Amino acid sequence: MSIKLRNRLIALVCLIFFLSIGAALFQTTTNRKPFAVILFIADNISPSNLAAVRLFSGGGDARLHLETFPNTAIARNAANDYSVPDSASASTAIASGTRVNRGVLCMDATGASLPSLLEEAATRGRATGLLSTGTLTGPSVAAYYSKTLNAKDTTMLLTQFTAHRPFDFVVGGGSDELIAAMGTHGSRKGTNETNAKPYGSGTLSIIRSVAELENQPFWKKTPTLGVLPLTTLSHSGLGDGNPESPSLSDLVRIAIRNLQSNGKGYLLIVDDPMIGAASSSNDAESMFGRMLSFDRAVATARRYAGDKALVIVTGRENIGGMTLNGYPFLRDKGISILVLNNDGYPSVCWSTGPGFASEKVTTEYRAGKTNGSSVGILTQPTAFRLPSSVGTAGDVLSLGVGPGSEKLHGFIDLTAIHRIISEAL
Repeated sequence: MSIKLRNRLIALVCLIFFLSIGAALFQTTTNRKPFAVILFIADNISPSNLAAVRLFSGGGDARLHLETFPNTAIARNAANDYSVPDSASASTAIASGTRVNRGVLCMDATGASLPSLLEEAATRGRATGLLSTGTLTGPSVAAYYSKTLNAKDTTMLLTQFTAHRPFDFVVGGGSDELIAAMGTHGSRKGTNETNAKPYGSGTLSIIRSVAELENQPFWKKTPTLGVLPLTTLSHSGLGDGNPESPSLSDLVRIAIRNLQSNGKGYLLIVDDPMIGAASSSNDAESMFGRMLSFDRAVATARRYAGDKALVIVTGRENIGGMTLNGYPFLRDKGISILVLNNDGYPSVCWSTGPGFASEKVTTEYRAGKTNGSSVGILTQPTAFRLPSSVGTAGDVLSLGVGPGSEKLHGFIDLTAIHRIISEAL
């Protein structure tokens, strides 16, 4: 072997050695951003409500999956003009990181548009997903695509939804009006319309059943829009794995399967406004069932996204002011938590709203003339009667696991959720 060749081999070995050392140092000393970032949002995520759901699910010794999260913060959620937010302002605080007035979606005090987390993720090359148990033109979902001073203008929200650049995977409740606004009449002769249709500046596949979503090739790059009847989703564990009555867990699993084919990772937003809808009706049983379904969906996300994913769960606003009273036995659960307690007074009370009773209530009760007597074992009285309950003052919980979630501690503003996720993108 010549000296020249020997020196070249020595140089090559040294180069490989130093490159290996450099790669090892990079792997061990740099903060690598998580491939999967998943954000769950719902109303009434507070200590008192989670305690009530825990008792309902299995008694005092039961535990929710949310309780396994290692990092927790208490989030202040005031709007820019009111101490108690509404769905639009609280959703905007999370989506854009800016406090806005009630009724405003992603526009600051000067009228300037604010980019949402999903829009930021798209510009950074991440796949984007948006799931909702409510309508796709509801204010909590619209915070990720709409810029408006009036979140109640559903016509404007529909217009902005159809004009917005499509996210990669969107599923939520909708109607034929939404389908028609996007340039298609939906299904024909009972079959699902899955052809690419005009949408904003691109195309997408429109799907109207979960069975069709399951059969979508996950490697396809065409954006997917699933428009489902709101009655399709199951709010009990019995719906898991049933395409005729799917659960939120099923949608989360399908979304992760589709989004993880992007080599740069993904951001998935899971919004559940139906917990708040049940609270507005003072229906504690439905609210508890929906919160348990939400809890199972979070567990599904962690299982399918992997240990290195950043998963954050946060409350948005508190609605109805539900209180669980009395002294239930340690193993009381289910209906035992909802009926009249051992002392004969209602276990569940609300601060505002219509009240709730599964049994027929008397005219005197509807008029508030019961003189303190209870009517029906499932009566849930309110302190102040309204057609639907209103927001109540109170901080919400924010919980996290995975890279970056250690920033969730102590007291924070709800806007901090945006910052934590934005830094992980």
